[in-house]
Amino acid sequence: MDLTISLMNGSSHILRVHPHDTVGSLKILIQQKLRISCETQKLVFENGCSTTLNNDSATLESYGLRSGAKVNLLVTTPAIIQVFLKNEKGVSSTYDIKPDEMVSHFRSRVEERERVPVSQQRLLHESREMNEGKLSDYNVRANSTIFLNLRLRGG
Repeated sequence: MDLTISLMNGSSHILRVHPHDTVGSLKILIQQKLRISCETQKLVFENGCSTTLNNDSATLESYGLRSGAKVNLLVTTPAIIQVFLKNEKGVSSTYDIKPDEMVSHFRSRVEERERVPVSQQRLLHESREMNEGKLSDYNVRANSTIFLNLRLRGG
């Protein structure tokens, strides 16, 4: 089926999808075709009333989308949230982050502020060591506490 994706600047694009595709797969298709990251997409189906497609695992047909349906694409900016970093001495610091911030960028900020080289940092959240990817990949959300431990030297 064909969906019309309308942007706020007035442009529209027709994308071919299957009724059993999920909202998440539609967002990935939009990212591939229109170069708009999934995290910044807000999809609203216009069917007499506005229905936000906010469940990425739901199918398109579960929202009542049919061939020729019009979906408005709003591009949002990720909200800035606060998280806490607790160092090995138990002292907490507050950091303003975006959930899609890369762990490597956060490590650099920690190095600058805490004076702990990136190579000696072990960042832990919910008992998981944060090595690569985005902070959101590790379920970091508002008011989360990230623990900074130091790598042991020696052989």
